[in-house]
Amino acid sequence: MRQEGCVRIVIVGGGMAGSKLAFELMQQKNANYSITLIGEEAQVGYNRIMLSSLLAKDISDHEMSLVDTEKMQQEGVSIIAGDGVESIDLEAKVVCLASTRTIGYDKLIMATGSRAKILPIDGAKASNVMGFRTWNDVNVMASLQQKRSVCVIGGGLLGLEAAVGLVKRGHKVTVFHRSKWLLNRQLDTESAALLGSRLEQMGIEFRLGESPSSFIQSENGLVNQVVRADGERVAADLIVMAAGISPEIALAKSAGLKVNQAIIVDEKMQTSHRDVFALGECCEFEQQTFGLVAPIWDQIKVLISVLNDKDASFSIEPTPTKLKVSGVNLFSVGKIQADPEDSCIFFKDVGANHYRKLIVNDGVLVGAILYGNVADGSWYFQLIKNKTNVSDMLELLVFGEAYCCPKVA
Repeated sequence: MRQEGCVRIVIVGGGMAGSKLAFELMQQKNANYSITLIGEEAQVGYNRIMLSSLLAKDISDHEMSLVDTEKMQQEGVSIIAGDGVESIDLEAKVVCLASTRTIGYDKLIMATGSRAKILPIDGAKASNVMGFRTWNDVNVMASLQQKRSVCVIGGGLLGLEAAVGLVKRGHKVTVFHRSKWLLNRQLDTESAALLGSRLEQMGIEFRLGESPSSFIQSENGLVNQVVRADGERVAADLIVMAAGISPEIALAKSAGLKVNQAIIVDEKMQTSHRDVFALGECCEFEQQTFGLVAPIWDQIKVLISVLNDKDASFSIEPTPTKLKVSGVNLFSVGKIQADPEDSCIFFKDVGANHYRKLIVNDGVLVGAILYGNVADGSWYFQLIKNKTNVSDMLELLVFGEAYCCPKVA
């Protein structure tokens, strides 16, 4: 029975954004909520960032938890897993699940996340062409027999993590990447070359500057060869697509919510419908979508305040990218390619596996790439965020905070 004055909050999506929101709402003191978290996956509340570590067998299933779902259920949060929302009736304020069960709400939060892009390559509809976004994807890869040939399409973070995990499982891995260098959104050519060399030592092969022209299927309908642009064929038992993500907006669109690339929200995380909100990878604010954790966590804080009738507004802030690929620490923030009016400061020590590139414009740091030793990343980020004039420390800036701001004994 519904308690008097209790606000029914239904969260559609049991991924990182949805489960984190549910957990934080549960801990709100003096809040009279009835919280229902609905996920289409069998597992709810796990840390998607750790999927590559799980694939590489660096962590156990138990270490995948993002939030304590047992505690949430003990505290009264209703968790529905493996039964996704099929439709939403905005007028009746009801969601209908795949099982045909219906659930009413007062406030609805869309946290449907995103799906892996499957590129429109001839032959890509075979069953052994897959994305890398879910726990089940890891299970599929983990079930692959030893010493198989795997082609990963995409040399961004997700693709490299998949490649490393598969190589650690004993497979032969070839990565196709249409850019001429790896992690081209976070690294420059120098740092990408250092990373590529490290990964090649692990046994990963790279086909940079190209995408497959087609996939050849065997008589059983499975891809067994990848055709390169020059006609060469590469053997493949599995294709892993890691060439970007698409915000999951089908449900919101069919319900009548306003969408563009993703579900459009304002600074209160409110959609085009008054009692419906969205956050995470499925939302779009000021024509920007979000794939990094930091802004999504900020969205959660704003939404909790809004649901508690407090004033809060989401705004886009510069966000540093912190990565760790095969034990190599990487950090980038701001500009990664200098314009003619910018000046660059470099430091490179191949023996120590250490590289830094700083971009300065008119006495202000506007970009930083750190490879190997990333200890000064947060300091550089603050300099960029605060628009600190660094003109008087340019000679020492690349060596970090300890040299530029020595502590007085």
